[in-house]
Amino acid sequence: MNIDTIIAALNKNADWVDFNYTRDVVMFGDSNQKVNKVGVCWVATIPAIEQAIKQDINFIISHENCFYEEGTMLPRELLEAKKEKMELLKKHNICVYRCHDVWDKIPIVGVSDTWASIIGLPFVPRDIHSYNSFATFESMTVEMIAKKIANALAPYGQSSVTVLGNLNKQVQSCGIGTGAATDVFALVRKNMECVVLSDDGSNNWIAGQYCIDQDIPLILVHHSVSEIPGVQTMVGYLQTLFTDLPVEYLEEGYKYHSVSDH
Repeated sequence: MNIDTIIAALNKNADWVDFNYTRDVVMFGDSNQKVNKVGVCWVATIPAIEQAIKQDINFIISHENCFYEEGTMLPRELLEAKKEKMELLKKHNICVYRCHDVWDKIPIVGVSDTWASIIGLPFVPRDIHSYNSFATFESMTVEMIAKKIANALAPYGQSSVTVLGNLNKQVQSCGIGTGAATDVFALVRKNMECVVLSDDGSNNWIAGQYCIDQDIPLILVHHSVSEIPGVQTMVGYLQTLFTDLPVEYLEEGYKYHSVSDH
């Protein structure tokens, strides 16, 4: 089959996406070509692309932008790295498609719902048009919630989380978002007593300051690791749609190490 057939299957019935204004586009290569094998990853790093080359994969589905960022005034280093990556993809005739808006919100198997499901808190069903999930429960400490999240993320590359605020505070609710799209104010408007934010979607001088001032404990997780569980699910999803299609997950290299002075 052609690569376009797989893209069409991913996008089918995704009525939460405006395809006139979406991140989900072919980022490189020819989507009309026949597919050999499919590689799925959170972002197509050089290590992921090298795995694809070794496995004769000519179609990579990347959740995030594998060319860093767009703009007309980028650092020279990014332009050079982007060119290097494009040359590698061209040499091996690899097409890259970004599946972001569809896969963040696709029910049950997507990034948002998988993220909520692995934590072990009773999140209520998510609004299909929202990135956010909310849970209420019997009172527990913030430290207990943080440990649940660290345990959930450990198999994916992050074995600890950072907490800003009182670890011993008793709370009865927790709100999470999806990656860098997480908005602290969208969570606190739902009266969440504890919030989980992404490391590259929040900042200390606004979100951190606000949470300190309002005595709302903030748990910080890595954007990549919190989303990778919900990207890995795409492998099984595609294999269900196309039973003869070889699909592999490509390891990107997002393994974090916590180092302390004791």
